[in-house]
Amino acid sequence: MFFGAERRRIPSPDTLPLRRWEPAIVAFLAMFGIAGYVLGRYGTLTPLAGVGVAAAIALAFAAIVTRLAIATARIQPEHDPDDPRYVFQGRVGVVTTAIPLGGEGMIRFQESVRGAETAVRAREIAGGAIDAGQEVCIERVEDNVAHVELWATVEQRL
Repeated sequence: MFFGAERRRIPSPDTLPLRRWEPAIVAFLAMFGIAGYVLGRYGTLTPLAGVGVAAAIALAFAAIVTRLAIATARIQPEHDPDDPRYVFQGRVGVVTTAIPLGGEGMIRFQESVRGAETAVRAREIAGGAIDAGQEVCIERVEDNVAHVELWATVEQRL
């Protein structure tokens, strides 16, 4: 629950992006409880035999669920789900050449924490004008043109 659908980085092709014991234990415990209840309530077995049968059913169910979880974890998406236009979304930059009404200017921003500064053409997302020296927030970068919005406007929404 704390990690969600965790997909760890795969260090080698032989390892899986999944811990095998988690689905196995959960499936075993769930089925052991269900089978134990049904056999205890409606079965004609002795209690010890009922526990043995419930454990065997739970083991078989855990093996099936684990195989299903492993098969699901190995599925690779057909395409990269990350849209390259939104790689720099949320980055704050500074307008170096004023952005005129409905036109393009220039902004400067850092690509990463210790990365070099990058300068790209920019356009205001609503078509407005932004003066040089203003801080802007990048919404997306399409065809080497950053679509930006004043940082003050974004900050008010936060």
